[in-house]
Parts: sequence; C-alpha cells; structure tokens
Amino acid sequence: MSRKTLSAETVAIVKATAPVLAEHGATIIRRFYRQMLHEHPELELLFNPANQGTGEQKTRGSQQEAFRGDFFGREGASGAALTNVLNGSMTSLDDLPELKATVMRIAHRHASLNIRPEHYPIVGHHFLASVKAVLGDVATDEIMAAWREAYGVLADLFIEIERDLTQKSAQTPGGWEGFRPFVVRQKVQESADSASFYLTPRDGGPLPHYEAGQYVTFRVEVPGYSRAGGSAVYRNYSLSTAPGKGHFRVTIKREPGAQGNPDSVCSRFFHDHVREGDVLDVSSPFGELVLVESQRPLVFIGAGIGITVMFSLFQSALDRGIDRPIYFFQMMHDGRHHPLRREIEELARRHPNVTLHRCYSQPSAEDEPGRDYETRGRLGLGTLGRNLPGNDCDFYFTGPIPFMRSIRGALHVFGVPADRVHYECYGPHGAEIEADVR
Repeated sequence: MSRKTLSAETVAIVKATAPVLAEHGATIIRRFYRQMLHEHPELELLFNPANQGTGEQKTRGSQQEAFRGDFFGREGASGAALTNVLNGSMTSLDDLPELKATVMRIAHRHASLNIRPEHYPIVGHHFLASVKAVLGDVATDEIMAAWREAYGVLADLFIEIERDLTQKSAQTPGGWEGFRPFVVRQKVQESADSASFYLTPRDGGPLPHYEAGQYVTFRVEVPGYSRAGGSAVYRNYSLSTAPGKGHFRVTIKREPGAQGNPDSVCSRFFHDHVREGDVLDVSSPFGELVLVESQRPLVFIGAGIGITVMFSLFQSALDRGIDRPIYFFQMMHDGRHHPLRREIEELARRHPNVTLHRCYSQPSAEDEPGRDYETRGRLGLGTLGRNLPGNDCDFYFTGPIPFMRSIRGALHVFGVPADRVHYECYGPHGAEIEADVR
C-alpha cells in the first residue's frame, strides 16, 4: 500500500464535493477526452471510441467483450463512469479495505492493458483541469488542492499495485510482461453469433497457470481502422476454458452496432478476418473473479455470452474434484444463441452432483421444453428459489448489466450474504449494482 496519507480535512473536502463532480460528470468527461487526446493522441488507443462522442456509456447486449482500456471504467469512461469511479475511490480514502478492493479490481484491468506509471500524471492533469473549467468558481483553490492531493495518493496506489501484479505475472513460470504473439490453432463456430478461438504461444513455450474466471487482452491491427493514436485496437475477452488444457480459449460474440453506436470493431474483426494460423498479440491473464475456498454448494448463473466466464469456473470446479452440489443456471434468447451448450451438458452427464437449468427468453419452434430448456422466460428469484435447496451457497454470475442488477437484487431478497455473492461487472456500473440492494 502507498505510504502517503491524507489529512482528515482533505478527506472531508473530497467527500463533500464528490456529488457535485458526479452531477456534472458527462460534461467534465467530454471536455477531458477532447483536451487530453488533442495533446496526447497516442493515448486514444487506450480509450473506447464509442464513449468519446457523447459521453454516454454504450450498453452492450453481451457484456462479454469488456473493453478494460479506459482508466477508470471497465468498458470505457462514460460520462459518469470516470467521475463515479474516482468518486467511489476518493470517498473511500478513509476506508482502507474498501479502497483497496476498488483499486485492485481496476488495477487488474490496467495491468492487462500494460498501462504505465507515466500515464497517470497525464490523466490527472486533464481530469482536474476539466473539473475546474466546468465548475468554474465553485471549484475553489481549496477544493482543487484537495482533489489534486487525493488524486496523487490514489494514482500512487494504482501504480504500486499494478507494478506488483505485472511483476508477479512476469515471474510466473511461462508468464510474460506486455504482449506475447499467439497462434490461432482452431476456430470453432459455437452458436449463431459466437465463435471460439484456441490459441497457443508462437514461441512454443509454456503457458502460465491462470485462474478460471480471468481474462486476457488482445492488441490487434484491424484493416481499414485508424485513429489518431494509430491502428491498433485493444480488447479484453474472458478465457472460456479452465486452466491446464494446453491452450487459451476465448469465445467471442459478434456485436453489431446499436442505437447509433459504432459497430464492435474487434468482435467483427475476429469473426470476419481472424483465421486459423493467424498470429495475435495477447496479454497475460488477469482478473479477480475466481473461485473462493468454501464447502458450500456452488451456483453459477450466466446470461448471453457471459456464460463463457461461468463455464470456465464450472469446468475448473469439476477439474478440482469438487463433489458438493453444483447448480448451473443459463439464460439465453433461444437454442441457436446458446454457446458452449454441448460442453456444459456433457460435463453435467458425467457428474451426478451437477444440476443444469436453462431459461430461454424467446425459444424458437425447434426448441423443445424439457429437452432444450426448462423455463420459458427470464431467470429470476422464482426460478432460483424453486431449484435451490436454500440460500446457503456461493453464487457467481455474469451477463448484461440489466440482468446482473436483477440477479443481484434477487439474491439480496433471497437473503444471500454479500460475501457469498461473486460477480464481475462488464461496464462501469459495479457500484450501481450494489447500490440497488442497499
């Protein structure tokens, strides 16, 4: 942990003024993007172009193509995302465990992107300058000094933790720092709109051990795509298989543009251009959504392409020989859009401690109840309550943001303690999901 501390006065000023910054978040971030990228166009590669034009967060259907490139938002700093996360961190300055938990989640994302210490002063300078420009006289010298000091402490904490994560990754047998060339050994169509890519190191060296639930970042050159910072695109995808298989695997949903947002450049590139034999730059695995030690039954809940993360955890639990009850709830549109279905069902057949429950929101005429799915409609508290022995379980879930809010609320009503709820938010809405149950 950083050795720097803040005075009680500084903490009080930051906490008192944080709501004002959040209120003007969209305007502040639009100006922040414009000014910073004008002076530092090379940093544009680290920011999602879908978020820069309007200052509003793009809501993705899958939530799986998580763009962890933006500094303080998993998919990008939306109008309120940067200020919300900064506010959340700043207002936790006097709550060390909460602050470290917030920083650690984001630090994993930064380490996967190879964000460097020298980036922090640039971001801080332009963010604080934007705050002053937007708030004007409201942002007094005293207030700005407090925020500047608090940002410095927070930045030092990020830098320290990210350095430790990066060093640990590089020192792991088979590990590396930055990006490493991988060969696409196999490409498999998994459903109507998703495909899996099997990858091994081009140098023939070993793979590092990773934890199920972690992700990697790709740095790809997309034909015909260019921004001021260059033509590279950085995107993160969760590993969709347990460790120890001799390869990495990512399962990617093709994401069309919606509501005026740009098409998903990277998912379209993978589906249309990446072929077996191609070489891609890949980061080491990072991420905090991993299995915790427990003797309670395990409950995995996945919606859409978010099922890929749950599958990795599910497969890893079985590989470890866990024989206590395991429940796997899946919510899909229909059978044509159900990735990894056959693998999941095969594992369930081989392990009598596994119970599957499939929900199709709009099953097709070819989908047969009982054979292809158990519930027609959306997955919620009623389905969970009818199919679980009680709430004394460890719950893991991923999926679109509205789904995650719904599940988090359902688990709260179900009486599940917070320390038994494990999820990863694919977007800058983690605090909002928790706020829904407070």
